[in-house]
Amino acid sequence: MLQTLRQHLRHGYGRHIWSRSLTTAAAASITQRSSTLAEVPQSSRLSWMLLPTKKSTKRGDTCSVATTTDMLTKAGYIHQSSAGIYTLMPLAQRAMDKIERIIDDEMQSVGGQKLAMPTLLTPDNWIKTGRWQTTGDELFTLHDRKQSAMLLGPTHEEEVTAIVKTMVRSFREYPLRLYQTTRKFRDEARPRAGLLRGREFVMKDMYSFDVTRDQAIETFGALERAYRRCFDRIGVPYAVADADSGNIGGSLSKEFHFVHGSGEDTVLACQSCGYAANEERARGSCSAHGAAYLATVVDAASGSRVAQRLVVVPAGHEPSALKIRQAWPLEPGHRLELAPANVQETQRAAADMLEPLVDACALGLPESPSVSASVAGDWHVAQAGDSCTRCASGVLTAQRAIEVGHIFYLGDKYSRSMDLTVLHQGARHYVQRGCFGIGISRVLQAAAECCSSSDAGLRWPLAIAPFLAAIVPLAGTSHVPQVYKKLAQVVVGGKCVFENNVAVDDREYLSPGFRLHDAQLLGFPLTLVLGRAFAAASEVEVQLRLPPTLSLPRAAAGIELTCIDDEYRAHVHLDRLAEFLGCLLADACPQTLH
Repeated sequence: MLQTLRQHLRHGYGRHIWSRSLTTAAAASITQRSSTLAEVPQSSRLSWMLLPTKKSTKRGDTCSVATTTDMLTKAGYIHQSSAGIYTLMPLAQRAMDKIERIIDDEMQSVGGQKLAMPTLLTPDNWIKTGRWQTTGDELFTLHDRKQSAMLLGPTHEEEVTAIVKTMVRSFREYPLRLYQTTRKFRDEARPRAGLLRGREFVMKDMYSFDVTRDQAIETFGALERAYRRCFDRIGVPYAVADADSGNIGGSLSKEFHFVHGSGEDTVLACQSCGYAANEERARGSCSAHGAAYLATVVDAASGSRVAQRLVVVPAGHEPSALKIRQAWPLEPGHRLELAPANVQETQRAAADMLEPLVDACALGLPESPSVSASVAGDWHVAQAGDSCTRCASGVLTAQRAIEVGHIFYLGDKYSRSMDLTVLHQGARHYVQRGCFGIGISRVLQAAAECCSSSDAGLRWPLAIAPFLAAIVPLAGTSHVPQVYKKLAQVVVGGKCVFENNVAVDDREYLSPGFRLHDAQLLGFPLTLVLGRAFAAASEVEVQLRLPPTLSLPRAAAGIELTCIDDEYRAHVHLDRLAEFLGCLLADACPQTLH
């Protein structure tokens, strides 16, 4: 009982802090309530949780929340420790656990084996692959007491390659698909947007090892399908786009994005054939006359010009440094500069291109130095309105998106630099590699960003909401066990969807208004209010706050739903509650709850 009293006093944070001692009668009431809720796990009672929600103190201040980061902070899901570094509070951790369970299911369905690699790494293997030099300021580095350099792992390609090289001896032990869920560290220059761009974050990364290239490409396809199943189950609309491999390396990669207007990325897609790529990788054609640019390779140390080429892009388009570098690889210590070319520069550059490093036609160079020459290649940043190069009949459209996953076929990039080989069919070959990442903490905030439609409170996809439902008793907790048992009878797709998935707001020391406000702020998809109507006629008020992507029927089990300010409500007799909720959830979102 003493512990319960302490919990009550502690939860005065952000509310009222009691200034008077509890009377014997009040203490007895608490003891009786604990006995009444004996069937409800303590982990499901809000009185036992660290729940530092903050209620606006000024009338009309509910619209003061400007970002999802503010809303997650106000709702007590996250707490900022410093720039780009956050504590995940208990409710956020519950949602993260659900995301991880979905990912674990799908990774293990394709043969994934879970392990845990160290966060503190030595730079030895990073030096072998060259990433110690090329990653630069993004690495968190430190020195131990012997002044040996160390780093906090931003990713683990080198570490897992070293493990396999040490432990695997025969081609018969392949393929291998090893994955982990761990904290990663990157020294972001401008950490922002809460969990979307932080310096410490939670990520799932899988690393695949195959004997042949064909097997590695097959693994890539299997993991792409597994990722699609993950995001189907999470329940947020997403897009899959061709992407650049960046510092990770490799020749094939795809990004997974949640489609939302607040995203930092732009995905260009063709509605005719389904082609999609991020803005920097997308290929589109345009019949407009060309504009000439000089692509200059400069020595970073001296600033002197090493080589120069002419690139022509459609008028109104920017040249793509990414596409040019792919065809014209740079030596270490060199950088690429792009600048518009005037007529004299165009003529001089064309005259110098007698022995280009790459074929002039392959780089998209014009046959004549005229600035208005027709475009011979695709070296521009594609835009909405360009023609699709895959189907030739479609037009590219743009949509903003938040990147939440990225998969790569690496080939032998890491195997070659770390000498990971396998003896197969009488010859030694470099092992073929792939890596596959999902930003789990990023998924958490991105899901809230995509599903929350107003500043009044959060909304969650049903599959990852910390609790699928909350029971809010406004006139004592004596009837809570009846409702709790009814929820245990709700089955959707053969699964008891409310098992360990119901919160009970037994904080009777808070006013009904505070508790109903919390239910809205925290974003519980279903709130079951036990008020006067329940005391009089066993009628439960069901409040539904579902993502805007879900369409609800007008009625379920013959019981009508009414819509009030983007929230649906229904009044259901206790005897019909399980039937009503089962029909409702089966109609609205069967896939995400399976």
